[in-house]
Amino acid sequence: MYRRREFIRTWFIVSANLFALAKLPTAFSGFMRFSVYGISSHPIWLRPATFLDKDRVVKIAVVFWIILGSFLCSPSWAEDAFKSFEVPTANTFPTRIVIDKTDTVWFIESNLNKIGRYQPAKGAFSEHLIPTPSSIPSDVTINNTGNTAGKIWIAESNANQLGVLDPITLSFKEYDIPTISSMPSRIASDHRGNIWFTEFYGNKIGMFDPRREVFREYPIPAPNSRPSGVVADKKGIIWFLETEGNKLGRLNPQDGAIHEFELPKAFESPRDIAIDGSGSLWFGGHIGRNLMVFNPATHKFKTFSMPNGGVVESLSIGNDGKIYCTLRTSSKIAVFNPVTSAFLEFDVGMGKSQPNGIDADSRGNIWFADTVKNALIKLDKTMVEKLWVK
Repeated sequence: MYRRREFIRTWFIVSANLFALAKLPTAFSGFMRFSVYGISSHPIWLRPATFLDKDRVVKIAVVFWIILGSFLCSPSWAEDAFKSFEVPTANTFPTRIVIDKTDTVWFIESNLNKIGRYQPAKGAFSEHLIPTPSSIPSDVTINNTGNTAGKIWIAESNANQLGVLDPITLSFKEYDIPTISSMPSRIASDHRGNIWFTEFYGNKIGMFDPRREVFREYPIPAPNSRPSGVVADKKGIIWFLETEGNKLGRLNPQDGAIHEFELPKAFESPRDIAIDGSGSLWFGGHIGRNLMVFNPATHKFKTFSMPNGGVVESLSIGNDGKIYCTLRTSSKIAVFNPVTSAFLEFDVGMGKSQPNGIDADSRGNIWFADTVKNALIKLDKTMVEKLWVK
């Protein structure tokens, strides 16, 4: 990285000197300490009046700027923004992630039926076996409220259970979901400490109260809606996505009422949802190639076409208010600025890659799981600011 910065600095100096030289009168007979091969402690003395005439200087400067522009725009330039932390165990197939208040990263190891933990402060990984074999964990969240605060909750789609891991004792406990073969898909916690989840085949929204250890389920009006992403807002209202129903759902836990909002475009098949500081809801089509936002106050949608036909795999809201998305069937992530409605999209790195679950830590760094690289990858906040094209 240091050599790359020095390279850019040198090209800027060279180009600036060349353009400045082009402005000098050709009659100028002085000398310049300049090396055509770069800045040198032993410069070559040149006679600009005879060698570096104005037209030649401009041509050389243009070539320099083309080389510099190509260098800055190349995918490798963005690669320096990422730092990869490979999971020690091979072929874990990491998918969904969540970050706790200590900036510890918890993630699903789909191939091994485990929950992984990475502690950046210690640089240490650990793995924790889910009690039920072949449970197929589909999502993970953290309860940050009540007497179960800090515990890690997972949806076990094949086992039809919710699992909870105590990060202190590292002990597991599992709870059977009342509806048989409901296939829990996504999971979230509310401000009261309740755990909410979508039942993909059960066509219900489920709630689990960890204090009383009881379930409650809410049938979705649209048949076979195939609910997926779920999130709770600050008021405790539950929002969820219907992948087959092509709708956004609103559930009021106080009376159990569900209201559905038809998405502005057909066949979006949205999977993941996130809520920003203003309460606006963000999600992307898993088939449709759009990023969408819903304003709960006005009940209005806005749609933004993804650059290069990208499809959102997962998304998270950064501390800077930008929307960070991993892209399905690609090695890229996208960043969307809600203020300017501008996208930034760039490659994760060299070789095969498949970004999946994504989240932000307390410092504003973005973390995501890469299933192909078998790694957690950190996107440094300061690098995002430098990479952003204003």
